[in-house]
Amino acid sequence: MRSAFRRKSSRTVLAVVDHHERVLLCRFRGESCWRPVASRVIRIRPSRFSVIHVLDPLFSHWFLARTPVVGRFNPLPEGGGLDESMRIFVVRRSRMRTISLRGRSHPVTDSSYVWHPLPDVEDADFDVVPRELGPFLRGYLEGWIPDGVITLVE
Repeated sequence: MRSAFRRKSSRTVLAVVDHHERVLLCRFRGESCWRPVASRVIRIRPSRFSVIHVLDPLFSHWFLARTPVVGRFNPLPEGGGLDESMRIFVVRRSRMRTISLRGRSHPVTDSSYVWHPLPDVEDADFDVVPRELGPFLRGYLEGWIPDGVITLVE
């Protein structure tokens, strides 16, 4: 009975934008939709910096970056299914510093990683989760989304 009242845990993802306004997205084998990269983000308080670890064996380093904007996405369940909540940390690639905390071996991944132009991600025909990712990133780049936590809605 207690499990029925438990809150869904949110997944932490990373939206990296480069200086050409391209977004690094991943797609799991067999899926059609693109997503921000699954990551572990450790915020360093009271600074605005975070230590970031991409959760894929393809990435062997950790990163240090300023994470001023965090999107919180809590989708409505469709047809009784449970969609995944996520926290989206936004980072500019040029402001990420690589730090080596531990090395890895045997990079085996079941995901594809591609840099997509932001206008493509904003396009209504582009299959991305969450659907609001494009406008959210555009608002961050243009400065009309303030620093802090922003809730994305469908």
